[in-house]
Amino acid sequence: MKMRNIAIILTLLLLPYWALIPAHLQEPLRGRIGIALVFVFTAIGHFVKTSEMTQMLPPSVPMRVPLIWLTGVFELLAAIAILIPALSRYTGLALCVFLLLVLPSNVYAAFQRIDFGGHGVGPIYLLVRVPLQLFLIGWIYWFSVRQP
Repeated sequence: MKMRNIAIILTLLLLPYWALIPAHLQEPLRGRIGIALVFVFTAIGHFVKTSEMTQMLPPSVPMRVPLIWLTGVFELLAAIAILIPALSRYTGLALCVFLLLVLPSNVYAAFQRIDFGGHGVGPIYLLVRVPLQLFLIGWIYWFSVRQP
């Protein structure tokens, strides 16, 4: 099973949280640094693997390439904004909604066995992808949305 992207995402998310403890950074900031790294990584895919990502959308979706680029720009901006304390709560809310909105494209890609990011494995990939997406939403909520 192609789980490389999932392993990268989990590493980018979790490693800063633990590795930055000796730097005495506050816990919410360590969590948000991981979020930022994840979304920089995924945003890069929008520009480097554009054609593969467009296949994850049904053909009925208009302007697929500009949509992929637009979501890549959104992810890059969100990666920056999540690190700005005054913006982190609103950015976190936006990212949670965004992750829910892109979930159907992941389901479509898995059922179509799009050979990108593990979706080629088929619907069984969703047994990993959906919990990962829910875990990301929970992580974002915990470190940026909730009020301590």
